[in-house]
Amino acid sequence: MTSNAMRPMVFHPFTGLQALGLRKDGRPIWPVAGGNGEGTGTVNRSPFLTSLYSERHDLEAFIERTVQGAMTGGTDGGRRDLSQTEQETLTRTRTRIGEIDAQIKPLEEFEQLRSAGDSAARNFPQRTPATQPSVGGEQAGRTGLGAQTHTRAHNYRTRGEVIVDQLRAAPQHLGGKSDPDARERLLSAGVIFAGLADADIAIAQANARDAANRLANDPSQARVTQVTADTPGVLPVPIIGEVMSDVDAARPFLNSLGVKSLAFAGETFKRPVVTQHTAVGKQTTQATTTGMGSQKLVIGSVTFTKETWGGYLDVARQDIDWTSPAAWDAILNDLQEQYALQTENAAADAFAAAVTATVENADPTAGPLTLANIIKALYAAASLAYQGAGRLPDTIWASLDMWSTLGPLIESQVASNQQPGTSSPGSFQGDLLRLPRIVVPSFPNGTLIIGNKRWTEAYEERIGLLTAVLPSVLGVQVAYGGYVAYNTLKAGAFAKVVNAV
Repeated sequence: MTSNAMRPMVFHPFTGLQALGLRKDGRPIWPVAGGNGEGTGTVNRSPFLTSLYSERHDLEAFIERTVQGAMTGGTDGGRRDLSQTEQETLTRTRTRIGEIDAQIKPLEEFEQLRSAGDSAARNFPQRTPATQPSVGGEQAGRTGLGAQTHTRAHNYRTRGEVIVDQLRAAPQHLGGKSDPDARERLLSAGVIFAGLADADIAIAQANARDAANRLANDPSQARVTQVTADTPGVLPVPIIGEVMSDVDAARPFLNSLGVKSLAFAGETFKRPVVTQHTAVGKQTTQATTTGMGSQKLVIGSVTFTKETWGGYLDVARQDIDWTSPAAWDAILNDLQEQYALQTENAAADAFAAAVTATVENADPTAGPLTLANIIKALYAAASLAYQGAGRLPDTIWASLDMWSTLGPLIESQVASNQQPGTSSPGSFQGDLLRLPRIVVPSFPNGTLIIGNKRWTEAYEERIGLLTAVLPSVLGVQVAYGGYVAYNTLKAGAFAKVVNAV
């Protein structure tokens, strides 16, 4: 517990009371007037209320992790915008926090009233004889007007009470915290359970010996002791934390282009592209057209076709109501992530197939691949890309195997104080030759493309989530989808390095 001067300024959302301190997991300890005889104390919450606080804490931690990921997940470790999937997930999380707060408020008020009554009783103990051990921190000889208390073993009436206290005292109960009251009852009764320290085991054994002595003198005090190994059929198996998914819906290729809005009518649309420029020449004879150029400006077009992507699932009402964590949230998240992943792969693969200009890696059979060979080939490919579109390259795209090949070569140069680029096994973003280098997992092996990203485009309009009740089967049908369109305006603006691995 921190001192008053060092106590963190944390206030309860409903009562306005300042927290006494913080637990190891970061949760605050709230005061109750009269709880320790000096105007402050700690509320003993019920397991249900504690579970609500634990869930709220987990949700807050999830929001913090999501925001922190956006703060450091951008180019060069900088900030990036929250994805649409992340924004929708955060909205649902905030809604759930509001629902939890609505349950916490009346329960918290009840717990405070109960704790105030308990603290009032603790403030007025009768004088404890000097020969009697102190109880609960009360010193012998203290006077008051309340009831006298005595140290005695807790008497369990049924085996069920023993089992319940063992579950409450287990370390995994209530999100990793044991119930201290259940723990004290078990120790006083001489019950040894999982998670006890050596000193506590000694206390429990001493209490068990005392109970055996009392039983020898008075058989009516017989006590039943049962351990968790006797009741495996009633031990719960908790499901902790959020559902873990192995889907990467970050969309590195589409994010590198910047997806444009597709919110306009029509099944197809055209993007105008100049296919023939006007001509200019040097006049060789004054007042004549001799030597001067003359050529029509021809503007062609590239056609984009809208595609519809989506998925759906019929979900039983029971799967929504009975699961924890809610299967409904996991299904919605997975549909959104699969949509993002599949549309990313389709656009990236179409782009890789459209690039036909190639440059051979310098002598790929001469021996181990070197960074110098790749750099030489990239400069040759950049020259081709500039000739094809009259724009200097601004981006390099690489397949997974090229990322794993280039990474060690770049790192070895950095170690010798050379800076050909940056790479990290913890990020698909980096740079090479001072150009952004984007890793696209769906690219075919050996793909290394350089060019100007303005010459390939992607458009999107998300339909989002659609749901419909299915009364006949007591279920709900959910769907998620959207429209996408992508194409390369000028393939000559890009070039591949082949035989790079």
